[in-house]
Amino acid sequence: MLPTLLASHRRSRNAPAAPALLLLALLAAASVPAAQPAVAAATAAAAGGSSSGGAVAGAQLYQVEMVVFRASFVGATEDWSSAPYGHNFGTPIGANAPAPQEVHTLAPSDYRLDGVVRGLRNSGSWRPIAHVAWVQTAPPWGSHTGVPLSQLGVDVPGLSGTAYLERAPQYLHLGFDVTLDAGAPYRIDEMRNVRPNEKQYFDHPAFGIIAAVYPLKHAGR
Repeated sequence: MLPTLLASHRRSRNAPAAPALLLLALLAAASVPAAQPAVAAATAAAAGGSSSGGAVAGAQLYQVEMVVFRASFVGATEDWSSAPYGHNFGTPIGANAPAPQEVHTLAPSDYRLDGVVRGLRNSGSWRPIAHVAWVQTAPPWGSHTGVPLSQLGVDVPGLSGTAYLERAPQYLHLGFDVTLDAGAPYRIDEMRNVRPNEKQYFDHPAFGIIAAVYPLKHAGR
């Protein structure tokens, strides 16, 4: 796991090397427990048919989980608000692009990244500010229709944005357009192809996102 994370990690030029390497080690060491009964119940209900806010019967469902954290200290002399925007979001497929069908957010008992949160709290370099997981379908890559953080129950002063999960023929694409207003607007705006069940680190010197996507099986599959 660690070589994969090292290969995909993009450390910003102003980010300190030691905390970045510590974070990568934390990601590699964090365990991922098996799916909980509540998740299985949600996927079984979604497989039974379509309802208001529910997924279409037979659609592939994914559990998406994200942890947002900020640096414990932001240097006053560093311009951390400058960051490339719209990185690898692909070409939009049109105004009629399908939206993700969110089944519902999950309870903390179904979270799989608790070990990451504990490690961040113990590091002294980062402070977790949001942790949420939900179940959704993945529209085609290029749909550019995500799930707002507010819809997921994220209510953190200064934190706003959208999470994206899209599916191409060969890859899943996970992305975030998230802004943290902490005296200055800091933004992460990136989508990348990802492998299921692998933790991803979306970085910015001032804050970051650790996320993962877990395909879920419908009842009877």
